Amino acid sequence: MAESTRIGSQLKALRKARGWTQTDLAEKAGLKRTALGAYEEGRAEPRLATLVRLAHTLDVSLDTLVLGGAEHPLEQDLRVLPIPVDRDTDRERISAVSVKAAAGYADGYGDPEWVADLPTFDLPLPGVPNDRTLRFFQIEGDSMLPIPSGSWILCTYVERMEDVGSGRPYIVATKDDGLLFKRVENRMDVQGDLWMVSNNPGFAPYAVDPSSVREAWRAIGWFSTDWPGGTAAAERTSATGVGKWSPKE
Repeated sequence: MAESTRIGSQLKALRKARGWTQTDLAEKAGLKRTALGAYEEGRAEPRLATLVRLAHTLDVSLDTLVLGGAEHPLEQDLRVLPIPVDRDTDRERISAVSVKAAAGYADGYGDPEWVADLPTFDLPLPGVPNDRTLRFFQIEGDSMLPIPSGSWILCTYVERMEDVGSGRPYIVATKDDGLLFKRVENRMDVQGDLWMVSNNPGFAPYAVDPSSVREAWRAIGWFSTDWPGGTAAAERTSATGVGKWSPKE
């Protein structure tokens, strides 16, 4: 419990230095006051997602919060991921980024308040990992057909840029081009870039500078209400009358 005690002491000191009560900090960080009290007293150890929320709320680095010492303001370009957490269970929830929300992702991805405003949910299904940080992104366009425009891509967060690649599909958050959904080849050791490839051969591949990448999410599944071939099949059915129901003569 030594680790919990050190974090708790530092958390309490930082809170008091700002003149905040436990209730003040709990409300600002989106936590239950009883949970915060347990963290400060060393009776419970906060998860990484909770530590990130507390660090952002207190405007200090994770090192300052966890290790103590002199305060260092949180660097704006530091890749610390704000994660929504259930107040009652302290478990991570899955944020959903719609096409409309994606327009502001490049500016809001590191803002806990912006991320907190996204809709969240649980997905307790077999095959969906519950020990990773997950996020749903809605895609737009035809570059990744047969996955249709409007589909939702379930992704797991990739912490190290070195782990991105192998031709797998990723959602890549970039500084200048926003969110991209592509298969990625990692060429940083040879060409110094990431090679972005579409499923649709009508879209030419292109290179992205790794320094422009803010986040990378590996796609592990997708959801769509547009059944494959549904529109075309419906048109054929309408034209031929096949599948239509009619009362007996």
